[in-house]
Amino acid sequence: MKFLLASLLAALMSFAWGLLSREVIGWRATGEHAFLNESAVAEAVAKGAKNGRGIYLLPYPSKAPAFGRGEQAKMDEAHAKALKRGPYMRAVVRPGARERNFGVDLAWSFARSLACALVLAGLLSPALLNYAGRLAFCGGAGAFAGLAFMLPEMIHYELPARAVVVAVADGFVEWLLAGVVLACFVGREPTARDVV
Repeated sequence: MKFLLASLLAALMSFAWGLLSREVIGWRATGEHAFLNESAVAEAVAKGAKNGRGIYLLPYPSKAPAFGRGEQAKMDEAHAKALKRGPYMRAVVRPGARERNFGVDLAWSFARSLACALVLAGLLSPALLNYAGRLAFCGGAGAFAGLAFMLPEMIHYELPARAVVVAVADGFVEWLLAGVVLACFVGREPTARDVV
């Protein structure tokens, strides 16, 4: 019961930080930019997104049919030139309408916080650390998650380094705050017998 209560309270802290981070501080959005001619870009995206909603790359690395392997080297060379020349884009595309439901988005956001809090509580449960150590563990886990997820985006997909730094800092603060509660209930204080 203590485990579940701690996870629930940590999820509330995580959820509250997420709202504050996104809606008030807005530090993730400061790296976003507008296209100069947004309507023309929107029209081109809607027409060009042949597979509907999904992740799109520009330029896209084409694959030759199995029987045309001799063509693959040419296609790869053309792609490498286009990638070097630019423009380059990797984007989540939704070509049509979507009706957003803020309540549903909040529910999913809280469910994400609860799932993460449960995982972190499970990792922290066997830890033999004092309160400060458990708190550091939680903050470190948040920083690790940011690095593990965002650094490959920088390495492989040209995500700006600033976005990585913000994601790592955001994860660190989020789970350090959640750890304030989590570390009170989960994990064990070392005793004299454990130190020996």
